[in-house]
Amino acid sequence: MILSNLDSIFDGFFGDLFGVFSTTSVILLAALVLDRLLGEPKSWHPLIWFGRWVDLCRHYSQLPLDASPLRQRMAGVLAWLIAVLPWLLILIALLYLSPDWLDNVLSVLVLYFAIGWQSLREHALAIYTPLSASLSNFEDSTEKLNEARLAVSYIVSRDTQNLDESAVAKAGIESVLENGSDAIFAPIFWFLILGAPGVLLYRLANTLDAMWGYKTASLLYFGWFAARFDDVLNYLPARLVVYTYAICGNWHAAIRCSRRPSARWKSPNAGPVMAAGAGALGVKLGGEAPYFGKMETRPILGEEEGDAPMPHHLKKAILLVDKSVVLWGLVICLLI
Repeated sequence: MILSNLDSIFDGFFGDLFGVFSTTSVILLAALVLDRLLGEPKSWHPLIWFGRWVDLCRHYSQLPLDASPLRQRMAGVLAWLIAVLPWLLILIALLYLSPDWLDNVLSVLVLYFAIGWQSLREHALAIYTPLSASLSNFEDSTEKLNEARLAVSYIVSRDTQNLDESAVAKAGIESVLENGSDAIFAPIFWFLILGAPGVLLYRLANTLDAMWGYKTASLLYFGWFAARFDDVLNYLPARLVVYTYAICGNWHAAIRCSRRPSARWKSPNAGPVMAAGAGALGVKLGGEAPYFGKMETRPILGEEEGDAPMPHHLKKAILLVDKSVVLWGLVICLLI
C-alpha cells in the first residue's frame, strides 16, 4: 500500500515535470540544484568508502616490482575490474528492479554525488578571498598570502609554500579550468550517453586514475590501465569543454590556444582544456612551477602576451565555469 502510494505521488510529480522537460533534463537540473544547495558531503561521501575498497584491491592484486611490465599491467587491469564492476552491476540491478520513480531518484543521487560544481567553487573562493585581501591589506598581506597558499595546496600537487600572489592565482586558475571538465562536464556527458551507470563508471574510473595513475616506480605499470582508461573517458567531454569555454569567453583566442602544440602538454585532455580556458580569460598560464622540490618548465598555455594571473582572473575563471554550466543546462533542456 505504501509503495503504491509512493508510486502515485512520484509518478504525478515527475509526470508534471516531464510534461515540460524530458526525464534527462529534470534529473540533471535536480542534481545540479542539490549540488549547489548541499555541496559535497564532508565525511560520508561514497567515494571515501570506495577509496578504502580501492586500497584493498591494490593490496591483494599488485605484484612485486620485479615482475615483468606485462604482468604488472595485467594485475592492474584485474584490480581495476574488481574495484569497479561490482558497484556498476549493483547499480544496474537496482535500476532494473526498481519502479520508474525510484529509477529517477537513484539517477539524481548518483549524478549529485558525481558532480563537484559547488565543491570546486568553494575551494576556488577559499583561495581567492585571502589572495585578494593580501594585495589590498598591506599589514596582513603575508598572513593572507599564507592562507591562500594553504588553500591552493588542497587542490594542486605542486609545492605551494613559496608561491607569490601571481603563482598562487595561476595554480588556482589551472585547477578550476581542468577540474571544471573532470568534476562537472564529464559526469554530465556520460549521464547523457549511458545514464546513471555511465556516471558511476566515469566517477569510479576517474577516482582510480587519481589514486593509481602516477608514473612512480610502484604505479608506472600497475596504474597504466587506470590512467589510459580515464584518458579515453575524458577525451570527448574535454573537446566539448574547449568549445564551451570559447563560447563563454573569448572565442577566437580560446580556439587558437587550444590548437597549439603546447596545449598537448600534461595529458591529451587537460592541456587543451586549460589552454582554451586561458585564451577565453586572456591570461597566460603554464610556464615554470615547483614540483617536489624542483622547478619544472612547462609550455605556455594561452597567449604569450596574455595577462599575468592575478586574483581577479581566478574570480573570472569561477564565473567562466558557472556560465558554462548554465549553457550546458540550457542546451540540454532545449534539445534533449
